Amino acid sequence: MDFQILTVLLIVAGSIILFVSEKFPVDMVAMMVLVALLLTGLVEEDMILNGFSNPATITVAGMFILSAALQRTGVVRFLANKIYAVAGKSKTRLNLVLMSTCGTLSAFINNTATVAVLLPLAMRFSDERGISPSRILMPLSFAAQFGGVCTLIGTTTNLLMNLFLIGAGLEPFGMFEFAKFGLICFAVGIVYMLFASKYMLKDREQTESLSEDYRLQDYMTEMRVLKGSPLIGQRGQDNALTEIGGRIIEMVRDGKIVWAAHNSTIHEGDLLVIRGDVDRILESESRLKLEDWAKGHLNASHLESDDISLLEVIVPTGSPIVGRTLTQLDFYWRYHAAVLGVRRRGSVLKTRIRDITFKEGDTLLVQGHKNDLLHLADDAEFAYLQDLSTLKLKTSKAFLSVVILASVVGAAAIGTVSILTAALCGALAVGFTKCLTAKEIYNAVDLRVILLLAGLIPLGAAMESSGAVSSLVDIVMASLGSYGPIYGLGGIYILTMVLTAVMSNNATAVLIAPLALQVANSFGADPKPFLIAVTFAASTCFATPVGYQTNTMVYGPGGYKYIDFLKVGLPLNIIFFILAMVFLPLIWPL
Repeated sequence: MDFQILTVLLIVAGSIILFVSEKFPVDMVAMMVLVALLLTGLVEEDMILNGFSNPATITVAGMFILSAALQRTGVVRFLANKIYAVAGKSKTRLNLVLMSTCGTLSAFINNTATVAVLLPLAMRFSDERGISPSRILMPLSFAAQFGGVCTLIGTTTNLLMNLFLIGAGLEPFGMFEFAKFGLICFAVGIVYMLFASKYMLKDREQTESLSEDYRLQDYMTEMRVLKGSPLIGQRGQDNALTEIGGRIIEMVRDGKIVWAAHNSTIHEGDLLVIRGDVDRILESESRLKLEDWAKGHLNASHLESDDISLLEVIVPTGSPIVGRTLTQLDFYWRYHAAVLGVRRRGSVLKTRIRDITFKEGDTLLVQGHKNDLLHLADDAEFAYLQDLSTLKLKTSKAFLSVVILASVVGAAAIGTVSILTAALCGALAVGFTKCLTAKEIYNAVDLRVILLLAGLIPLGAAMESSGAVSSLVDIVMASLGSYGPIYGLGGIYILTMVLTAVMSNNATAVLIAPLALQVANSFGADPKPFLIAVTFAASTCFATPVGYQTNTMVYGPGGYKYIDFLKVGLPLNIIFFILAMVFLPLIWPL
């Protein structure tokens, strides 16, 4: 075997072993691959960084930014909250609505981002309705994968395959070309998971608490009841707030305390003193038509400012505010920040926030301009705990973010511009319209994925230039050549499915795409169905909790065991393989 071929295959084998062992992060492994290619001379020095400027890498970065804009402006959360109106009490109906919503969103938004937003909502449904999270979180993860393979921008793997087609001089995929087969998989997958949730998944205890991410339980906060609130007419003891973990401690009407608040009916304009998980309460403000102190007392220019932040601070030992109240401190005018909530460990606060006499160790949730909060956090009177700015959504920019995404999808769909140009223009528009700040744009881009692509794209090129791809094609053809292209298609699908179960789906796609193209050419077949097979097999990994990012996200919160994914996911992978063998040749003739 030629020395270059042997070297590149050893690098590929080593990268697969490192990906599977997880001894190093995937981005570090990709950089190891890049250095190995450089040291062995398989890629020239002036070409080694081409992966960073590759259209696939830039497009993926742009889509990360667009996804973040939809989250930050509250679009995804708004859609998710609509589930409350249609989910009902049935477990099957809840799963159907959650999966349908997740799959639909994932067709246009990054899968991981979609699950990240819907996961807390699903956990709350689980808690409120007495449903084990194990029965709804795995279906949620799988639904994100069902939806992701329905559009060109659904997953980074789809974009990679499209750009690989363009690089090979072939006609690119259309925006909704994947939907021809993707919708079949979507429908079959939904039906299968409804069955699996009911009969194959067991009730399990969750091993992780999502509320621990921010540790915002047991806060005391105040909310004003606005016109049209669903709370109006409900009683203080049993109302919509209890569904999100909130409990009314006190009710103030026309400046006077309402006695026996738990038995009183809630009226428009009432000020509710609420104890509970403040992050859940803040998220539900719009749906329940409530107004926090800041919205009730500050002008619109303050509330809609792009540098409004939310911080959690603690009253340290020796702070001069100990023994004083917000009213005595004239807190807002003194610190230019609004206190949205107060928490005291080891005791239950039962008075209005303005009347709480602060003690050492009290925790405050404060909102204000970024510079004012930085000064407050640096002040000896407070100790900084964490930045919670993402809890305050830029809802005034929601319409703009939807228009930007629709423009990107529309322009790419009708072929006005390439997906790369559309994604870049969309990312710039997000910044110009201030849907995201510069810092939020940088944070939106997952550098691990960018480094992974930048490291593995040159590896794919080295496999082709060294002749390694041709050698592998010869092996496949020697084994399957006499059986026809359908067997070659099946071999490519199975190889991709197996590899993506143990290593990154993007890494698998980059490695297998050149092989799939050569196999198709050897058979004299259309390359499209072969590359679509790679795309679907790499983007729908159900058999392991590490095979796809969304599986990993729900693994802990759902209390799953490894065997749960194998038992439920492997049959689904086999079903998708059978569907691919039946429908791919029909939709895209070989």
